[in-house]
Amino acid sequence: MNELESIEETAQRILQENPAAAVRFRLLRDVLKLSPPNGELISAKQEMLQSRWVLELKKEQKEDGSWGRFHSTMKTKGKILTTEAAVERGLALGLEASDPIFQAAINYLSRLLDGSLEFPDPPERNNRWATGKQLFVAATLARICPTHTALDKTWEMWATIAKQTFTSGKYDPEAEMRAHQMLTGASVKNSYLMLNGKYQLALLGSRAASLPKTLEFALIDWVWHKKNSVGYLGIQLSNPSNHFTPSMLDRFFTSLELLSCFPSWRKFARNIIDWLWTQRNNEDLWDFGLRANTSVYFPLSESWRRTRHRQHDWSTRVLALLRNYYETQNKLK
Repeated sequence: MNELESIEETAQRILQENPAAAVRFRLLRDVLKLSPPNGELISAKQEMLQSRWVLELKKEQKEDGSWGRFHSTMKTKGKILTTEAAVERGLALGLEASDPIFQAAINYLSRLLDGSLEFPDPPERNNRWATGKQLFVAATLARICPTHTALDKTWEMWATIAKQTFTSGKYDPEAEMRAHQMLTGASVKNSYLMLNGKYQLALLGSRAASLPKTLEFALIDWVWHKKNSVGYLGIQLSNPSNHFTPSMLDRFFTSLELLSCFPSWRKFARNIIDWLWTQRNNEDLWDFGLRANTSVYFPLSESWRRTRHRQHDWSTRVLALLRNYYETQNKLK
């Protein structure tokens, strides 16, 4: 049995256990790669849209399509802290651009980008804020709808910054600073505007095929081997820890999922992929334990009171990543 066959066999076994709606839909769409008009997928989609966590997202969404604050949190009675977190949560549950919750969010995000709505968070008092808030919005919209025309200008600007930063074939911090002086006016040294930030990677990765191949490779090579790798997440991927806390594990998987949008990640990820296979339990499922307090990815199931539900959720996250890796590896051969 090869890797893809093993991935699909594991997904089928989970499906036979009648998992939660989000798990079922994610396995069918992202692991078994079913697509409409498949009746089983359509049925699973409808169940997912009426599941507990999706309905919670819907209930918390504001009339303007947001969830209140965008990037910075504040003390609130709401269960969803920011619009940014809500979108990440929706993606984990399986929501798509055509779904009503995300349709409202896309309309809101595009209006933020074109300036017809004001950014809801209190401004930072520095020369990075104008560039930063545009980046936060564009990266979030790119996660839902990467082809949206509202992204074109911002994506092109960050692609230009990347091209100028890697003109020599490797990361050049002085070239990055010069690019910002010319294009944004923002100071970038040791800040969240450096190209390894999770927002820049989400934005550029949404159209990774449009980047020159040499640039795309150089960018991912640098991020992968950089200390703390992806900005905001802080997990070194070239030499990951042997002892993960729940928070570290969540940031580890989020880093891999972000970089998996870039073709070159497969040239660096083999050791981690091999390690993931060794982490299965005696039933060939994955269970990395408790959810991180800050995680917006889990739970997918209604509850983790039953260990089996937690195993379904973790296995779904791992299987989707493995499917991405092996499917594209085979296409590249």
